[in-house]
Amino acid sequence: MLINFSVGNYLSFKDVVTLDMSAEALKEKKGHIHIPYLYNSKITLLKSAAIYGYNAFGKSNLLKAYATYRRFILNSFALGTSNNEVEVEAFRLNTSMTVKPSFFEAIFIIRHTKYRYGFEILDKKVVGEWLYYADGPIRENVLFIRHGQDFIEISKLWNKNSQNKVEQTKIFTKPNNLFLSVMLSQEGIPRIEEIDFWIRGNLILNADYSSSINSGAAQIYADIEYRSTILKFLDNADLGFTNIFEKISNVITSKGIHADIVNFLYDIEKTNFDLYTHHKVFDEKYSFQKMIEFHLQKSESTGSIKYFIISCFLSYALKKGQLIWIDELDASLHPQLLVFLMDIFNGEKNNVNGAQLIFTTHNTIMLDNNLRRDQIWFVDKNEYGESSLHKGHSAETPIRINKSIEQDYRAGKIKKGISKKAIKNNLPSLFDDFSKEPGKP
Repeated sequence: MLINFSVGNYLSFKDVVTLDMSAEALKEKKGHIHIPYLYNSKITLLKSAAIYGYNAFGKSNLLKAYATYRRFILNSFALGTSNNEVEVEAFRLNTSMTVKPSFFEAIFIIRHTKYRYGFEILDKKVVGEWLYYADGPIRENVLFIRHGQDFIEISKLWNKNSQNKVEQTKIFTKPNNLFLSVMLSQEGIPRIEEIDFWIRGNLILNADYSSSINSGAAQIYADIEYRSTILKFLDNADLGFTNIFEKISNVITSKGIHADIVNFLYDIEKTNFDLYTHHKVFDEKYSFQKMIEFHLQKSESTGSIKYFIISCFLSYALKKGQLIWIDELDASLHPQLLVFLMDIFNGEKNNVNGAQLIFTTHNTIMLDNNLRRDQIWFVDKNEYGESSLHKGHSAETPIRINKSIEQDYRAGKIKKGISKKAIKNNLPSLFDDFSKEPGKP
Protein backbone atom coordinates (compact mmCIF):
# COMPACT_ATOMS: atom_id res chain seq x y z
CA MET A 1 0.00 0.00 0.00
CA LEU A 2 1.18 3.49 -0.81
CA ILE A 3 1.78 5.81 2.14
CA ASN A 4 2.92 8.80 0.10
CA PHE A 5 4.57 9.89 -3.14
CA SER A 6 6.74 12.98 -3.56
CA VAL A 7 8.08 14.75 -6.64
CA GLY A 8 9.96 17.98 -7.29
CA ASN A 9 11.58 19.85 -10.18
CA TYR A 10 9.49 17.92 -12.68
CA LEU A 11 7.18 19.43 -15.32
CA SER A 12 5.05 22.04 -13.50
CA PHE A 13 6.22 21.05 -9.98
CA LYS A 14 9.13 23.31 -9.02
CA ASP A 15 9.23 22.55 -5.31
CA VAL A 16 8.75 19.09 -3.82
CA VAL A 17 5.07 18.19 -3.29
CA THR A 18 3.73 15.12 -1.49
CA LEU A 19 0.52 13.19 -2.02
CA ASP A 20 -0.10 11.58 1.39
CA MET A 21 -2.50 8.64 1.64
CA SER A 22 -2.49 8.70 5.44
CA ALA A 23 -5.99 9.05 6.86
CA GLU A 24 -6.91 11.85 9.24
CA ALA A 25 -8.65 11.19 12.56
CA LEU A 26 -12.18 11.48 11.15
CA LYS A 27 -15.27 9.60 12.26
CA GLU A 28 -16.94 9.52 8.83
CA LYS A 29 -16.82 6.63 6.34
CA LYS A 30 -14.58 4.29 8.31
CA GLY A 31 -14.94 1.74 5.50
CA HIS A 32 -12.91 4.03 3.22
CA ILE A 33 -9.65 3.24 5.01
CA HIS A 34 -7.18 0.36 5.14
CA ILE A 35 -5.37 -0.77 8.27
CA PRO A 36 -2.06 -2.53 7.44
CA TYR A 37 -2.28 -4.98 10.33
CA LEU A 38 0.83 -6.94 9.35
CA TYR A 39 2.95 -3.79 9.51
CA ASN A 40 1.30 -1.58 12.12
CA SER A 41 -2.31 -1.78 13.29
CA LYS A 42 -2.16 1.75 14.65
CA ILE A 43 -1.95 3.52 11.29
CA THR A 44 -4.69 4.01 8.70
CA LEU A 45 -4.38 4.58 4.95
CA LEU A 46 -6.95 5.85 2.48
CA LYS A 47 -8.40 3.52 -0.13
CA SER A 48 -8.65 6.32 -2.66
CA ALA A 49 -7.81 9.96 -3.30
CA ALA A 50 -9.50 12.37 -5.72
CA ILE A 51 -7.42 15.16 -7.22
CA TYR A 52 -9.20 18.33 -8.35
CA GLY A 53 -7.85 21.40 -10.08
CA TYR A 54 -8.29 23.79 -12.97
CA ASN A 55 -7.15 22.84 -16.46
CA ALA A 56 -3.36 23.02 -16.93
CA PHE A 57 -2.75 23.34 -13.18
CA GLY A 58 -0.82 20.05 -13.01
CA LYS A 59 -3.20 17.20 -12.15
CA SER A 60 -2.04 14.99 -15.02
CA ASN A 61 1.58 15.92 -14.30
CA LEU A 62 1.32 14.19 -10.94
CA LEU A 63 0.28 10.95 -12.67
CA LYS A 64 3.07 11.43 -15.21
CA ALA A 65 5.50 11.82 -12.33
CA TYR A 66 4.53 8.48 -10.82
CA ALA A 67 4.59 6.85 -14.27
CA THR A 68 8.13 8.19 -14.73
CA TYR A 69 9.12 6.91 -11.28
CA ARG A 70 7.79 3.44 -12.06
CA ARG A 71 9.23 3.34 -15.60
CA PHE A 72 12.74 4.27 -14.47
CA ILE A 73 12.71 1.58 -11.79
CA LEU A 74 11.67 -1.12 -14.24
CA ASN A 75 13.56 0.02 -17.33
CA SER A 76 16.60 2.17 -16.55
CA PHE A 77 18.97 -0.81 -16.62
CA ALA A 78 17.56 -1.90 -20.00
CA LEU A 79 17.91 1.67 -21.18
CA GLY A 80 21.50 1.74 -19.99
CA THR A 81 22.49 -1.40 -21.83
CA SER A 82 21.31 0.18 -25.09
CA ASN A 83 23.39 3.33 -24.38
CA ASN A 84 20.33 5.49 -23.87
CA GLU A 85 20.04 8.02 -21.06
CA VAL A 86 17.28 8.65 -18.57
CA GLU A 87 15.44 11.82 -19.46
CA VAL A 88 13.34 13.97 -17.16
CA GLU A 89 11.70 17.25 -18.12
CA ALA A 90 12.55 19.50 -15.19
CA PHE A 91 10.69 22.68 -14.28
CA ARG A 92 11.57 25.13 -17.05
CA LEU A 93 10.09 28.43 -15.82
CA ASN A 94 12.82 29.29 -13.30
CA THR A 95 16.49 29.50 -14.24
CA SER A 96 17.63 28.28 -10.81
CA MET A 97 16.20 24.81 -11.45
CA THR A 98 18.58 23.98 -14.31
CA VAL A 99 21.34 23.09 -11.84
CA LYS A 100 19.08 21.21 -9.40
CA PRO A 101 18.13 17.53 -9.70
CA SER A 102 14.60 16.22 -10.22
CA PHE A 103 13.36 14.38 -7.13
CA PHE A 104 11.17 11.26 -6.89
CA GLU A 105 10.32 9.24 -3.77
CA ALA A 106 7.62 6.83 -2.61
CA ILE A 107 6.96 5.26 0.77
CA PHE A 108 4.97 2.04 0.61
CA ILE A 109 4.07 -1.03 2.64
CA ILE A 110 4.45 -4.62 1.46
CA ARG A 111 3.00 -7.01 4.03
CA HIS A 112 4.95 -6.41 7.29
CA THR A 113 7.58 -4.05 5.83
CA LYS A 114 7.62 -0.34 5.03
CA TYR A 115 9.99 0.77 2.27
CA ARG A 116 11.17 4.25 1.33
CA TYR A 117 12.77 4.41 -2.08
CA GLY A 118 13.74 7.46 -4.12
CA PHE A 119 16.22 8.93 -6.54
CA GLU A 120 17.44 12.21 -8.01
CA ILE A 121 18.32 12.83 -11.66
CA LEU A 122 20.30 15.71 -13.15
CA ASP A 123 21.62 16.07 -16.70
CA LYS A 124 20.30 12.61 -17.63
CA LYS A 125 22.32 10.95 -14.86
CA VAL A 126 21.43 9.49 -11.47
CA VAL A 127 23.00 11.73 -8.81
CA GLY A 128 21.33 10.22 -5.77
CA GLU A 129 19.42 7.06 -4.84
CA TRP A 130 18.31 5.46 -1.57
CA LEU A 131 16.35 2.52 -0.18
CA TYR A 132 15.29 2.19 3.46
CA TYR A 133 13.11 -0.37 5.22
CA ALA A 134 11.34 -0.92 8.53
CA ASP A 135 9.94 -4.29 9.59
CA GLY A 136 7.01 -3.23 11.73
CA PRO A 137 6.73 -0.01 13.74
CA ILE A 138 10.45 0.49 14.31
CA ARG A 139 12.94 3.05 13.06
CA GLU A 140 14.11 2.91 9.45
CA ASN A 141 17.18 0.94 8.46
CA VAL A 142 19.25 1.62 5.37
CA LEU A 143 19.60 -0.95 2.60
CA PHE A 144 21.66 1.29 0.35
CA ILE A 145 22.47 4.94 -0.28
CA ARG A 146 23.97 6.17 -3.51
CA HIS A 147 26.06 9.34 -3.35
CA GLY A 148 26.64 10.96 -6.71
CA GLN A 149 27.40 8.71 -9.65
CA ASP A 150 30.11 6.51 -8.22
CA PHE A 151 29.83 5.68 -4.51
CA ILE A 152 27.11 3.31 -3.26
CA GLU A 153 26.94 2.57 0.47
CA ILE A 154 25.39 -0.88 1.13
CA SER A 155 24.07 -2.54 4.29
CA LYS A 156 26.65 -5.17 5.28
CA LEU A 157 24.01 -7.52 6.68
CA TRP A 158 21.88 -7.24 3.54
CA ASN A 159 24.88 -7.92 1.31
CA LYS A 160 25.84 -10.90 3.47
CA ASN A 161 22.31 -12.34 3.24
CA SER A 162 22.50 -12.00 -0.54
CA GLN A 163 25.81 -13.91 -0.60
CA ASN A 164 27.58 -10.79 -1.83
CA LYS A 165 25.27 -10.36 -4.84
CA VAL A 166 24.36 -6.79 -3.88
CA GLU A 167 28.02 -5.76 -3.90
CA GLN A 168 28.61 -7.53 -7.21
CA THR A 169 25.66 -5.71 -8.79
CA LYS A 170 27.47 -2.38 -8.34
CA ILE A 171 29.79 -3.36 -11.21
CA PHE A 172 26.91 -3.21 -13.72
CA THR A 173 25.54 0.12 -12.46
CA LYS A 174 26.29 3.04 -14.76
CA PRO A 175 25.52 6.76 -14.29
CA ASN A 176 22.28 6.38 -16.23
CA ASN A 177 21.16 3.23 -14.36
CA LEU A 178 19.20 3.09 -11.15
CA PHE A 179 20.95 0.67 -8.79
CA LEU A 180 17.54 -0.80 -7.91
CA SER A 181 16.81 -1.35 -11.59
CA VAL A 182 20.04 -3.30 -12.00
CA MET A 183 19.20 -5.44 -8.96
CA LEU A 184 15.80 -6.29 -10.44
CA SER A 185 17.65 -8.19 -13.17
CA GLN A 186 19.44 -10.35 -10.57
CA GLU A 187 18.15 -13.34 -8.61
CA GLY A 188 18.52 -14.21 -4.97
CA ILE A 189 18.71 -10.70 -3.51
CA PRO A 190 16.53 -10.48 -0.39
CA ARG A 191 13.61 -8.00 -0.48
CA ILE A 192 14.14 -7.07 -4.12
CA GLU A 193 11.69 -9.62 -5.53
CA GLU A 194 8.76 -8.34 -3.47
CA ILE A 195 9.55 -4.73 -4.36
CA ASP A 196 9.72 -5.71 -8.03
CA PHE A 197 6.38 -7.53 -7.82
CA TRP A 198 4.65 -4.56 -6.19
CA ILE A 199 6.05 -1.93 -8.56
CA ARG A 200 5.22 -4.00 -11.66
CA GLY A 201 1.69 -4.48 -10.40
CA ASN A 202 1.05 -0.74 -10.17
CA LEU A 203 -1.25 0.53 -12.93
CA ILE A 204 -1.30 3.98 -14.53
CA LEU A 205 -4.17 4.70 -16.89
CA ASN A 206 -3.88 8.02 -18.72
CA ALA A 207 -6.68 10.00 -20.34
CA ASP A 208 -6.15 8.41 -23.78
CA TYR A 209 -8.31 5.28 -23.60
CA SER A 210 -8.35 4.56 -27.33
CA SER A 211 -5.66 1.87 -27.13
CA SER A 212 -6.42 0.62 -23.63
CA ILE A 213 -8.55 -2.35 -24.67
CA ASN A 214 -5.89 -4.26 -26.57
CA SER A 215 -2.99 -2.90 -24.49
CA GLY A 216 -4.27 -4.07 -21.14
CA ALA A 217 -7.99 -4.28 -20.42
CA ALA A 218 -8.76 -7.23 -22.67
CA GLN A 219 -5.74 -9.16 -21.41
CA ILE A 220 -7.07 -8.76 -17.89
CA TYR A 221 -10.54 -9.76 -19.08
CA ALA A 222 -9.16 -12.84 -20.83
CA ASP A 223 -7.82 -14.13 -17.51
CA ILE A 224 -10.43 -16.28 -15.81
CA GLU A 225 -9.22 -14.99 -12.43
CA TYR A 226 -10.68 -11.54 -13.10
CA ARG A 227 -13.53 -12.19 -15.53
CA SER A 228 -16.29 -12.93 -13.04
CA THR A 229 -15.46 -9.75 -11.11
CA ILE A 230 -15.52 -7.69 -14.31
CA LEU A 231 -18.88 -9.15 -15.34
CA LYS A 232 -20.33 -8.19 -11.96
CA PHE A 233 -19.11 -4.63 -12.55
CA LEU A 234 -20.88 -4.68 -15.92
CA ASP A 235 -24.07 -6.45 -14.89
CA ASN A 236 -24.71 -4.19 -11.94
CA ALA A 237 -24.11 -1.11 -14.07
CA ASP A 238 -27.05 -2.21 -16.25
CA LEU A 239 -25.15 -1.96 -19.55
CA GLY A 240 -26.08 -5.42 -20.91
CA PHE A 241 -22.57 -6.61 -21.76
CA THR A 242 -21.72 -10.12 -22.91
CA ASN A 243 -18.52 -11.51 -24.39
CA ILE A 244 -16.94 -13.89 -26.91
CA PHE A 245 -16.25 -16.48 -24.22
CA GLU A 246 -19.95 -16.71 -23.36
CA LYS A 247 -20.70 -16.90 -27.07
CA ILE A 248 -18.38 -19.90 -27.43
CA SER A 249 -19.98 -21.63 -24.43
CA ASN A 250 -23.45 -21.12 -25.92
CA VAL A 251 -22.42 -22.67 -29.26
CA ILE A 252 -20.96 -25.71 -27.49
CA THR A 253 -24.10 -26.18 -25.38
CA SER A 254 -26.82 -25.49 -27.95
CA LYS A 255 -25.27 -27.23 -30.96
CA GLY A 256 -23.32 -29.98 -29.26
CA ILE A 257 -20.11 -29.15 -31.13
CA HIS A 258 -16.87 -30.26 -29.52
CA ALA A 259 -15.17 -27.48 -27.56
CA ASP A 260 -11.86 -27.81 -29.45
CA ILE A 261 -13.61 -27.28 -32.80
CA VAL A 262 -15.53 -24.24 -31.56
CA ASN A 263 -12.41 -22.75 -30.02
CA PHE A 264 -10.64 -23.21 -33.35
CA LEU A 265 -13.49 -21.52 -35.24
CA TYR A 266 -13.43 -18.56 -32.86
CA ASP A 267 -9.67 -18.34 -32.59
CA ILE A 268 -9.48 -14.91 -34.25
CA GLU A 269 -12.11 -13.44 -31.94
CA LYS A 270 -10.33 -14.86 -28.92
CA THR A 271 -6.99 -13.54 -30.08
CA ASN A 272 -8.37 -10.06 -30.66
CA PHE A 273 -10.54 -10.23 -27.54
CA ASP A 274 -13.65 -9.22 -29.45
CA LEU A 275 -16.41 -8.24 -27.08
CA TYR A 276 -20.11 -7.87 -27.74
CA THR A 277 -23.22 -6.38 -26.23
CA HIS A 278 -26.65 -7.90 -26.72
CA HIS A 279 -29.61 -5.75 -27.78
CA LYS A 280 -33.30 -6.57 -28.17
CA VAL A 281 -35.04 -6.26 -31.56
CA PHE A 282 -38.78 -5.42 -31.69
CA ASP A 283 -41.42 -5.36 -34.42
CA GLU A 284 -43.60 -2.37 -35.33
CA LYS A 285 -45.92 -3.19 -32.43
CA TYR A 286 -42.95 -3.33 -30.05
CA SER A 287 -43.18 -7.07 -29.53
CA PHE A 288 -39.83 -8.68 -28.80
CA GLN A 289 -38.45 -10.62 -31.77
CA LYS A 290 -34.82 -11.60 -31.12
CA MET A 291 -31.43 -10.60 -29.71
CA ILE A 292 -28.66 -9.21 -31.89
CA GLU A 293 -25.00 -8.55 -31.17
CA PHE A 294 -23.18 -5.21 -31.31
CA HIS A 295 -19.40 -5.15 -31.47
CA LEU A 296 -18.21 -3.25 -28.40
CA GLN A 297 -15.46 -1.16 -30.00
CA LYS A 298 -17.34 -0.49 -33.25
CA SER A 299 -20.90 0.07 -32.11
CA GLU A 300 -21.05 1.09 -28.47
CA SER A 301 -20.67 4.53 -26.92
CA THR A 302 -17.41 5.99 -25.69
CA GLY A 303 -18.76 5.89 -22.15
CA SER A 304 -19.65 2.19 -22.36
CA ILE A 305 -16.20 1.33 -23.72
CA LYS A 306 -14.51 3.37 -21.02
CA TYR A 307 -16.61 1.78 -18.29
CA PHE A 308 -15.55 -1.66 -19.53
CA ILE A 309 -11.87 -0.64 -19.51
CA ILE A 310 -12.05 0.81 -16.00
CA SER A 311 -13.92 -2.27 -14.76
CA CYS A 312 -11.05 -4.46 -15.99
CA PHE A 313 -8.34 -2.40 -14.32
CA LEU A 314 -10.23 -1.94 -11.06
CA SER A 315 -10.97 -5.67 -10.90
CA TYR A 316 -7.25 -6.38 -11.24
CA ALA A 317 -6.37 -3.85 -8.53
CA LEU A 318 -9.01 -5.21 -6.13
CA LYS A 319 -7.98 -8.84 -6.65
CA LYS A 320 -4.25 -8.16 -6.32
CA GLY A 321 -4.44 -5.43 -3.67
CA GLN A 322 -2.63 -3.07 -6.01
CA LEU A 323 -2.24 0.65 -6.59
CA ILE A 324 -3.92 2.21 -9.63
CA TRP A 325 -3.75 5.78 -10.97
CA ILE A 326 -6.45 6.96 -13.41
CA ASP A 327 -6.40 10.30 -15.19
CA GLU A 328 -9.80 11.93 -15.81
CA LEU A 329 -11.79 9.07 -14.31
CA ASP A 330 -15.05 10.95 -14.81
CA ALA A 331 -14.62 11.69 -18.54
CA SER A 332 -17.48 10.14 -20.60
CA LEU A 333 -19.06 8.60 -17.50
CA HIS A 334 -22.48 9.52 -16.13
CA PRO A 335 -22.16 10.89 -12.56
CA GLN A 336 -24.21 7.94 -11.29
CA LEU A 337 -21.68 5.50 -12.75
CA LEU A 338 -18.81 7.47 -11.23
CA VAL A 339 -20.39 7.29 -7.77
CA PHE A 340 -21.20 3.60 -8.34
CA LEU A 341 -17.57 2.78 -9.16
CA MET A 342 -16.25 4.67 -6.17
CA ASP A 343 -18.76 3.11 -3.79
CA ILE A 344 -17.59 -0.33 -4.91
CA PHE A 345 -13.90 0.53 -4.59
CA ASN A 346 -14.20 2.28 -1.23
CA GLY A 347 -16.57 -0.30 0.22
CA GLU A 348 -15.80 -2.85 2.89
CA LYS A 349 -17.21 -5.81 0.92
CA ASN A 350 -14.93 -5.65 -2.10
CA ASN A 351 -11.75 -3.76 -1.22
CA VAL A 352 -10.26 -6.12 1.35
CA ASN A 353 -6.78 -6.76 -0.11
CA GLY A 354 -5.31 -3.28 0.22
CA ALA A 355 -6.11 -1.84 -3.22
CA GLN A 356 -5.77 1.92 -3.64
CA LEU A 357 -7.01 4.30 -6.34
CA ILE A 358 -5.68 7.78 -7.08
CA PHE A 359 -7.61 9.65 -9.76
CA THR A 360 -8.03 13.10 -11.26
CA THR A 361 -11.48 14.47 -11.93
CA HIS A 362 -13.49 17.61 -12.63
CA ASN A 363 -16.80 16.14 -11.49
CA THR A 364 -17.72 17.90 -8.25
CA ILE A 365 -20.45 15.36 -7.37
CA MET A 366 -17.83 13.42 -5.39
CA LEU A 367 -17.04 16.35 -3.09
CA ASP A 368 -20.09 16.05 -0.83
CA ASN A 369 -20.87 12.83 1.05
CA ASN A 370 -19.28 10.45 -1.48
CA LEU A 371 -15.73 10.79 -0.15
CA ARG A 372 -14.12 11.48 3.18
CA ARG A 373 -12.88 15.03 3.54
CA ASP A 374 -9.27 13.78 3.68
CA GLN A 375 -9.68 11.91 0.38
CA ILE A 376 -9.96 15.22 -1.49
CA TRP A 377 -6.91 17.00 -2.90
CA PHE A 378 -6.50 20.22 -4.89
CA VAL A 379 -3.75 21.10 -7.37
CA ASP A 380 -3.12 24.82 -7.62
CA LYS A 381 -0.79 26.94 -9.75
CA ASN A 382 0.65 30.37 -8.99
CA GLU A 383 1.50 33.29 -11.28
CA TYR A 384 4.98 31.86 -11.86
CA GLY A 385 3.65 28.61 -13.33
CA GLU A 386 4.48 26.54 -10.22
CA SER A 387 2.05 23.77 -9.30
CA SER A 388 1.33 22.95 -5.66
CA LEU A 389 -0.66 20.17 -3.98
CA HIS A 390 -3.07 20.65 -1.08
CA LYS A 391 -5.08 18.21 1.02
CA GLY A 392 -8.73 19.18 1.38
CA HIS A 393 -8.95 18.43 5.10
CA SER A 394 -6.02 18.31 7.48
CA ALA A 395 -5.17 19.55 10.95
CA GLU A 396 -3.82 22.74 9.36
CA THR A 397 -6.73 23.23 6.93
CA PRO A 398 -9.84 21.70 8.54
CA ILE A 399 -13.18 21.47 6.73
CA ARG A 400 -16.34 21.26 8.84
CA ILE A 401 -18.23 18.00 8.40
CA ASN A 402 -21.50 19.78 7.56
CA LYS A 403 -19.87 22.10 5.05
CA SER A 404 -20.75 21.78 1.35
CA ILE A 405 -17.33 21.40 -0.25
CA GLU A 406 -18.90 21.19 -3.70
CA GLN A 407 -20.79 24.45 -3.29
CA ASP A 408 -17.78 26.30 -1.94
CA TYR A 409 -15.47 24.92 -4.63
CA ARG A 410 -17.82 25.83 -7.47
CA ALA A 411 -18.35 29.28 -5.99
CA GLY A 412 -14.61 29.86 -5.73
CA LYS A 413 -14.62 30.04 -1.92
CA ILE A 414 -11.99 27.31 -1.73
CA LYS A 415 -8.98 29.23 -2.94
CA LYS A 416 -7.16 26.20 -4.32
CA GLY A 417 -7.55 24.55 -7.72
CA ILE A 418 -9.55 27.35 -9.32
CA SER A 419 -8.75 30.09 -11.82
CA LYS A 420 -8.81 33.58 -10.44
CA LYS A 421 -9.21 34.95 -13.95
CA ALA A 422 -11.99 32.83 -15.45
CA ILE A 423 -14.74 34.07 -13.16
CA LYS A 424 -18.20 35.51 -13.87
CA ASN A 425 -17.41 39.12 -13.03
CA ASN A 426 -14.37 39.12 -15.28
CA LEU A 427 -15.91 38.13 -18.61
CA PRO A 428 -13.94 39.43 -21.60
CA SER A 429 -15.28 41.23 -24.64
CA LEU A 430 -14.66 38.86 -27.56
CA PHE A 431 -15.51 41.28 -30.36
CA ASP A 432 -14.85 44.88 -31.27
CA ASP A 433 -17.48 47.40 -30.23
CA PHE A 434 -19.52 47.71 -33.44
CA SER A 435 -22.04 50.01 -31.81
CA LYS A 436 -19.88 53.01 -32.62
CA GLU A 437 -20.40 54.73 -35.94
CA PRO A 438 -17.69 54.20 -38.56
CA GLY A 439 -14.98 56.82 -38.52
CA LYS A 440 -15.83 58.08 -35.03
CA PRO A 441 -13.53 57.42 -32.07
